[in-house]
Formats: sequence, C-alpha cells, structure tokens
Amino acid sequence: MTQKSFDWTYFRRRIYIRNCTANDIFKKWATPKGLTEWFIAEAEYRFEDNKLREPDEIVQVNDTYRWKFHRGSVVTGKVLDIKTNTLFKFTFGTKEPDSDEDVTVTVKIGEMNGICYFDILQDNMSESNYGRVYYYISCNMGWMFHMNNLKSIFEAGYDLRVKGVSRMHIDAPSAYPLEQYKWTEFNQKEYINAPREEVFNKWVTSENIVKWFIADAVYKYDGDKIRKPDEQIRAGDEYTWIFLQGLTVKGKIINVIENEFLSFTFGKKEPDSEEDVIVELYFVPETGNRTRIELHQKNISDSEYGKVHFNLSCMAGWSYFLMNLRSIFETGHDLREKDRELALQSQKYTLES
Repeated sequence: MTQKSFDWTYFRRRIYIRNCTANDIFKKWATPKGLTEWFIAEAEYRFEDNKLREPDEIVQVNDTYRWKFHRGSVVTGKVLDIKTNTLFKFTFGTKEPDSDEDVTVTVKIGEMNGICYFDILQDNMSESNYGRVYYYISCNMGWMFHMNNLKSIFEAGYDLRVKGVSRMHIDAPSAYPLEQYKWTEFNQKEYINAPREEVFNKWVTSENIVKWFIADAVYKYDGDKIRKPDEQIRAGDEYTWIFLQGLTVKGKIINVIENEFLSFTFGKKEPDSEEDVIVELYFVPETGNRTRIELHQKNISDSEYGKVHFNLSCMAGWSYFLMNLRSIFETGHDLREKDRELALQSQKYTLES
C-alpha cells in the first residue's frame, strides 16, 4: 500500500472565542501579565540594556522572553513581529537540540460576524523523531489545551489549568522520555472533580455522551435493536458516532465493567486491515470525590498512516475531549464549537488538513 506523505514541519490551529474583542485576545498574548492569566506561570520580557517590561506593557519586536511553566520548565526566545490586535510572532525553541535554527509560532487574530478567533501556525520543525514528538505531538497537545483554556476564561470565567501539582494539565506519559516514545500506543490521564459513578455514566449512554463528546450516538444490539437514550451500553453493542463537523465513526463495544472499565474498537489499524485500533478506559476513584480517567489507545500501526491518524490525531483529539468533559463537570460550560460552519472552518486548520 502506498502511504500518504505527511508534512511534519508545521501545523495550524484555529479557535473561535465569544465574549471578547480582538484587543482582549491581543493583550493576553502581548503583555507579560496577560500571558500568565491563561498560559504560563511567569513571563519576563527584556529590551535595551536588559530593561524589564512592566506587567501590563505591550512587548515589542526584538524583546527577549523567559517563560516559566507551572511544572518549572523554562522556555526562552525572542519576539519577531507584532501588530496591534492582529499579529504576534515569536521563536519557540530550536529545530534540533544542537541547531541554530528556530521553531517559530505566528498568532493571527481576527473577527468574523462578531465572533473573535485566532490562528496558531507553528513552523520550521524538524522531521526527525525529535521534531515529531517534542514539537508536533507535545506542542499540539499543549496548544490544544491552552487555546481552549483561554476560551474557557473568556466564555466561562474559569481557568482550567492544574496548579500546585507536578503533572501536565493533560497528562500523556507515553510522550516522555523522548527516546522511548511508542508510536503503536499512547496513554493519557485526566482528573475530574466528580464521583466515579457520575464520570462513568457520561460515557455509557447515548444521551450523556453527546453532552461533551459527539453530536449523535446510536447503539445497536441483537441485530437492529437500538438502545434507549438512557439505557447503558453493553459488550457486543455496535455504535455509530457522529461528530459536530459531520464525521461518522463506527465500531464495537468490547467490554463494560460498571463504574470501572470501558473498551471499544476505534477504527482499523490500516485502511485495508481487519485489525482494530482499541481504546481502553479505566475509571479510578481518588480522594475528595475526584476521579482519574486513564485512557490507553493501542494496536496502532507503526506506518505513517498509523502515526498520523491514530497516534498524533487521536492523542490531540482525546486531550481536547477529556478537557471538555472536565469543563462540563467543573464549570457547566461546553467548549465545543456548536456552529457547524465555524467548526468546519476550524477543521481546516487541524491535523487532518
């Protein structure tokens, strides 16, 4: 089978945000204080003779920055271009550890029919394993989270970042260390401030799964019998999931253990394969009525097809939907773009473009 070539050197993302102006978004990017309100823990910008920008001061071209994230990691770089309310461009690490070339990020801000949006273009990444894992996968997950966190702050007044703990906002331990990255499987964790029974129930009925994940869900059993909206799914059920953008996915429920475990097929290993990609979900109770979801996606092909469609795309997708599930529980706000046209426009900038 001829494998489609995929360009690992850049990616784009777009997000639409309500309840704000282009200037509001611009200040969140272009001032040290603004960045800390949704993205990083500390931000320093320096200019001539090592002078420090004030927290509310708009940074300028050639300013150097030092960003400290909540887990303690530090990123340094330089502002390359800035245009009030429309553009912010900066370096974001080097192409390879020993390279003199910079990875760049360009943020474009705009408005469409009274709704604000911004695009992120991350460019000049290496096609090596370092570039693919460290920049394409890790940064995609990171931008996915932080872009939607900014949306949550403007639309729901809620910061989804996890502070005071030594873990990622969306945890993907399979990504580290880099040299041990597994393309044939990945793991993710999310922590929901709700009892395990309530979290589990959001996955196992058609009326609940559409509240945070998909637009429509149909589960069939014993041939063509359809489960009722509030009826719990069972092993052997066949599902049809329709996403807000119109994408349809079909598969089979493999196993259901009440409040503990759920597994299902999630596409074919290769387009012409009989083998299924499998998703396993573990629901683990924690102290204080909190629930840890552990997601394991496995049996992914080591081909370019598997790496792009089932490792890269699915890891970013599950990051987004697990975050949205947490948002539903903790804020009552659904972060998904419900406008079909806007959702389709955003899709043009996703991993599938």
